[in-house]
Amino acid sequence: MNEPYSPPAPPAGNTVSAATVKIVMFLLTLFVIAQTIGTAFFGVYLHRRLDEVEKEIHQQDGYLFMRILQECNQKDSSTFLNCQKILAHFQKPFKPEESPTKETFEKQKGDQKQLPIAAHLTSNTNSKSTAVLQWAKKGYYTVSDSLSYSDGKLTVQSSGFYYIYSQVTFCSNRETSSEAPFIASLCLKSSGSERVLLRAANTHTPSKPCRHQSIRLGGTFDLQQGASVFVNVTDPTQVSHGTGFTYFGLFKL
Repeated sequence: MNEPYSPPAPPAGNTVSAATVKIVMFLLTLFVIAQTIGTAFFGVYLHRRLDEVEKEIHQQDGYLFMRILQECNQKDSSTFLNCQKILAHFQKPFKPEESPTKETFEKQKGDQKQLPIAAHLTSNTNSKSTAVLQWAKKGYYTVSDSLSYSDGKLTVQSSGFYYIYSQVTFCSNRETSSEAPFIASLCLKSSGSERVLLRAANTHTPSKPCRHQSIRLGGTFDLQQGASVFVNVTDPTQVSHGTGFTYFGLFKL
């Protein structure tokens, strides 16, 4: 006996599982989107709330500052605050700036760094006729206000230790070397008397044309106010007056 064949129906469980998965994925997607939007709104809210809290803190600081000033202004208030220091600190910007008085100006002037006391002189061709070398008021001529120059002499107006230096270049063309040597002296005039501080000599040379020779002097001395120093030579006609050959100077230590 022949019976008709019908294929077996698919199990119902597989269809339900696929639909469930789709629903779960849909719900999960909605949840993630909702959470992202919620997080964004919460971040904006938190940021605005922090700004409001910061403003409130500033207002409280200002209120606290006013309370401190109010307490300090009350004469009968008992507080541990250093009111005098607080009031002076906050009243200073509102005080008009006072013009400096004469005493303040003199004090500021005295506090400024003093200019150095120094002099540097170069030789003058007019000194050929005198044993005391003369110095030119041009070129490298330098004399500070605390010194004065006159007739070949530097006079100090402030007592103290000074370094004095000099170089004398001379030209000798004598026939023999047996004559007296050329002598340069650094001299001091103080309280009406003169004395030699430093002295050096150099012999003549018979060479023609003459050969330049230099004598250098230098040392530290304690000079009193009004003392004068100068350079003396035995034969001023032999002194070379070219640029940088002969010079004289001092500076206070």
